[in-house]
Amino acid sequence: MDLFIALLAGIASGFLNVVAGGGTLIVFPTLVALGLSPLVANVTAAVGVFPGSLAGSWTYRKVLKEQKKLAWLSVILMPLFSIIGASLLLYLPERNFEKIVPFLIGAAGILIAIQPLVYKLFPKQSHKLNYKLIVPGFIVAGIYVGYFGAGTGVVLLAIFGLAGLANIQQANGLKNLGSGTGNAIAALIFVFSGLVVWQTAISVAIGSIIGGLLGGRLAQKLDATYFRIIILLVAIVASIYLFIKNS
Repeated sequence: MDLFIALLAGIASGFLNVVAGGGTLIVFPTLVALGLSPLVANVTAAVGVFPGSLAGSWTYRKVLKEQKKLAWLSVILMPLFSIIGASLLLYLPERNFEKIVPFLIGAAGILIAIQPLVYKLFPKQSHKLNYKLIVPGFIVAGIYVGYFGAGTGVVLLAIFGLAGLANIQQANGLKNLGSGTGNAIAALIFVFSGLVVWQTAISVAIGSIIGGLLGGRLAQKLDATYFRIIILLVAIVASIYLFIKNS
């Protein structure tokens, strides 16, 4: 039953990551509820979730070809700096993560909820991209995706909009690619940590691929508002639960 629940959480995560973002906010609390410690749940979720983001990116491959330079920066800088985030997670005391994770979840939920406001940062017409903003943005987002990851997509969208990218579909494809590749390298590090609960991670991964492919095909047709509300409610409940549990 636990593996089936993990599979369903993976499907929801993969779908939400592409449509609205924040899929980790579904998987992480689910794994904690199934009895995993916050650190083990985070590591296992990271290994399980990243295939969904990459699957979603595949559905945007034609759009990504229109922004090859940004796509290459995404797959170089996000994974590179996710190594730092993953290392911080593994080598800092576990109690530090347990204390901060309720606030990370709450902040990520708010980020997802205000995503429509982030889209307003996008100019009506693209102009020369400001790489002085994009590169530091990738560095910060890369470290964050390696450490926790939920809400990274919204951070990337804000960076793209402020940097002058007007095409929202291109931005969506790029944020899936960046967060997916960053998460992939972090997951690779976690594989060697000995903390991954493999049966659960595989169940989540299968689900995230299914959800990512489905979400990638429907993302342009669905109103993501309702999904954002669900994610925010889940984030609030999970934050309060973990805060009480770890206090």
